[in-house]
Amino acid sequence: MKEKLTPHLKELIGSLGISKQYVIDPSEISATYNDPLMEDSHEVVKGLIHKYKNRALIKVSYQCAAHCRFCTRIRQIGEPSGTLTEVDIENIISYLKNHPEIEDVILSGGDPFLTPKITGELLSKLSTIDSVKVIRIGTRLPLQSPKSFKSLLIKNLLREIKEISITKPFYVLIHVNHPDELTQESISAIKKIKQQSGTTLLSQTVFLNDVNIDFDTLYALFTKLYFSGVTPYYIYHCDSVKGIERYVGNIETEKEIMRKLRDALSGIAYPTYIADLENEYGKYPFDLEIIKTTNNKVYKR
Repeated sequence: MKEKLTPHLKELIGSLGISKQYVIDPSEISATYNDPLMEDSHEVVKGLIHKYKNRALIKVSYQCAAHCRFCTRIRQIGEPSGTLTEVDIENIISYLKNHPEIEDVILSGGDPFLTPKITGELLSKLSTIDSVKVIRIGTRLPLQSPKSFKSLLIKNLLREIKEISITKPFYVLIHVNHPDELTQESISAIKKIKQQSGTTLLSQTVFLNDVNIDFDTLYALFTKLYFSGVTPYYIYHCDSVKGIERYVGNIETEKEIMRKLRDALSGIAYPTYIADLENEYGKYPFDLEIIKTTNNKVYKR
């Protein structure tokens, strides 16, 4: 995966919290990238991952505004072959209609907001499937290119999302790892998503070595999100992708940070610490061992 930054990120590159996420490192070994979550083996038609019975993931493209070096899909990102065509979309819709057990659909990629026309076409068809009850979209675009939210194509996409959200719960998940990403411009773009789409905004974060594995950084991040109208949802232990192991932190250190954050943050501002287990298991929370029980009474350790 080539190094790629937007003009907005280049202005912020003096921050280690930004540069460590995007600047290529000599230790990165591109020939060894793997697929630890086994997405490729669960791709039922191009772009559609059906790994869990009642939910599915759609990779709208492999295109992002900038390239995160820790990406689980580093083996694919930047490749034009991943972009969905009209035929691909029809195949996805057909599969979903034939599998009514799929109630929850997540649009990912790549970044669905970077390809608003394709995403809009996909959403217009998804919204007609009665068995699809919930739609989610993951994005990094407000942090990588906040000015993009001034474009007519994205404004049209947000209007379409607002229309769909009248009848189906709709969630936008913003991936953010460091408070320096939440510039005034980025917060403005995030608020535009909320105001123009009327959706619920959640955040996702990944523990990353040399980026955010400390209490102060994450406390600042989660409070800033909370005060901006975004509910912190998940914080992940970094996936074990071969070639980028430098990002994977120590689990016991991460647990201790999460215990301190539990004492300091409002419950709404506190995300669940999880691991996306390799192979076919999915996302599970860590036991932080914060409380103990004796004689049916609960105590803080």
